[in-house]
Amino acid sequence: MSYSQITFSRVREYLMNANDSSFNGKTPVGAQPTVMMFQFPASPKDNYNEVYPGIIIGDKVCSKNKRQLKAMGVTHVVNCCQGIKLNQIDSDVTYFRDAGITFHGIQALDHSSYNMTPHFSAAANFIEKALQSNGGKVYVHCMMGISRSATIVLAFLLLKKNLSLLEAVKMIRAKREVFPNEGFIRQLCMLESTLHT
Repeated sequence: MSYSQITFSRVREYLMNANDSSFNGKTPVGAQPTVMMFQFPASPKDNYNEVYPGIIIGDKVCSKNKRQLKAMGVTHVVNCCQGIKLNQIDSDVTYFRDAGITFHGIQALDHSSYNMTPHFSAAANFIEKALQSNGGKVYVHCMMGISRSATIVLAFLLLKKNLSLLEAVKMIRAKREVFPNEGFIRQLCMLESTLHT
């Protein structure tokens, strides 16, 4: 599948520059360079942020705290790192049933080679349905609320809100320090190309 190299470069450049400005040009303490051309960001300032009306991107901290999620008004949860492996969180439909929270799980790994594309449509449909329900609010999370969860919300904005990838990235990045890995950005570029073909 082909994609626009120009879009990929613009999105990558925007994220890198946004990341640099967040840290005033300094390497954050404990940050590790990845295999790709990105510098991995430090943890976002907050455990969670509402990045679009009714959509919260967050980390693992409150992902399994049903009481806190209910207090935040969360009615639906998308776990983008479901599983028992390293960097995954073991939650499922059964876990949230007694809290009345509807669950959608994605067993994704935060590797540039992981194919997130098959999850885009189902997750976008789930989020859209959640937002259409009365008072629906969705907590979309992974381990840090930076890469996998951001990728799924970006896919939603492309598929359901007809935003361009760069518009969607700017919208979310204004609310939270997200930083999808390079492979996920390529997959989102491919999604955008498909939608515009």
